[in-house]
Amino acid sequence: MLYILVVDDEADIREIVEMGLSAAYPLDVALASSGKDALEIIEQRGKPEIIISDYRMPNGDGVFLFESLKKLKLDIPFVVCSANPLAELESVFPHISGYVQKPKILKAILNQVDTVVARYEEAPEYVPVRIPLLLRLGQIDFNLFMRLSKKKYIKVINSGDIFLESDAKRFLNKKLTHLYISAADADIYLKSFEKDLTLLMSTEEISEEEQLEVSFDSIEAIERLASVMGWTPEVIETAKKSVRMAIKSITKEQAIIKILKKKFSNHSSGYSKHVTMLSMLSCLFSHHLGWVSEATQMKLAMAALLHDVTLDEEYYSDINRWNQRALNLADKSPETINYRNHPIESANLVLTMKNLPPDVDQIIVQHHELKDGSGFPRGISYTRISPLTALFIITEDLVNFLEAVEPVEEAIHSYISSREDVYTSGSFKKIYKGIRDSLTLGSEI
Repeated sequence: MLYILVVDDEADIREIVEMGLSAAYPLDVALASSGKDALEIIEQRGKPEIIISDYRMPNGDGVFLFESLKKLKLDIPFVVCSANPLAELESVFPHISGYVQKPKILKAILNQVDTVVARYEEAPEYVPVRIPLLLRLGQIDFNLFMRLSKKKYIKVINSGDIFLESDAKRFLNKKLTHLYISAADADIYLKSFEKDLTLLMSTEEISEEEQLEVSFDSIEAIERLASVMGWTPEVIETAKKSVRMAIKSITKEQAIIKILKKKFSNHSSGYSKHVTMLSMLSCLFSHHLGWVSEATQMKLAMAALLHDVTLDEEYYSDINRWNQRALNLADKSPETINYRNHPIESANLVLTMKNLPPDVDQIIVQHHELKDGSGFPRGISYTRISPLTALFIITEDLVNFLEAVEPVEEAIHSYISSREDVYTSGSFKKIYKGIRDSLTLGSEI
């Protein structure tokens, strides 16, 4: 069967490119994570119609793949897709079919493939999406369908639902590799991915000197939790990377970074400890749920860093008491009203950011809402609270609990026993179960 070969060590990129190609061309798309993997696919399947390859990859980079094809005397159209400067690519890969520079890749890739492959005469109504990609995203903002035949699809996941490892296993056990989304939703999501990729890549341009300094080592509870939970150093470092990326993105917003630098000037302050713990745990629990997309984790980290940006430090002296006061609508003292409104004020400030990722402002404005509609500032129920926000709310609840109860082991057991009847609806139920299982398993290690 004729096919297109996509080679990239980043799973998100190669699987998103597969989506774009599947929507445009009536050919199979094969994926490889390295030059060596690509050669194995070619040996098994024969020559692809065209190769779209990253430049720098472990286990055989783009140069290795290109030179190997020449040695094998395989004349295959070759397009390199990389964030490296065009002049460098032209020097390293002379006389190839074309060059695509990240992050604006999808339209450019289609333009290159158009030179060798004819598009669909009639575009498909549904586009395949790999199940692991859906799991990494976690929050599904479009309806998902299962293909029964060439013309028959049934809806299996509603827009706004969450996608957990149990969902992925359910479909993988049926020998499925892909689910499907509508072509219109695919177009929207592909554009959103490019925006996220642009933001992620732009954080690499911020120097260490420009960054906000956040001390992870000063938060003793992180180390203690890591020991209790059995989190590996690699998982913890992934969470720290997500927090650092969020910090780099915020660094470009001068008005906001000025406020944050003042708040983080004292690493032992209540604000600094709270948001650092929250940003780390949000990413760690997101990772446990299988939501390992860099974009998803950076959104959570950014929301954690900014959710209380307009709140005065003195509130942190007894944050749980202020939470209870804000829930009491009869309390109309200026201090309580100010606390009750801070999610809206923080979200409004964040909305001034030029490159704000989707969902961050929603997480911030909803982070004190409760599943039964008794939260603040808007009193909305679980049906209107997004899955990412539900994860954030549960995580902050745990952070506040850990700050009030010692030691960590005792706090975890107390938290689990006290929340069994709290998070029982919608996304809260699924997410709490995943976090509860993580806490229970970790505390037994």
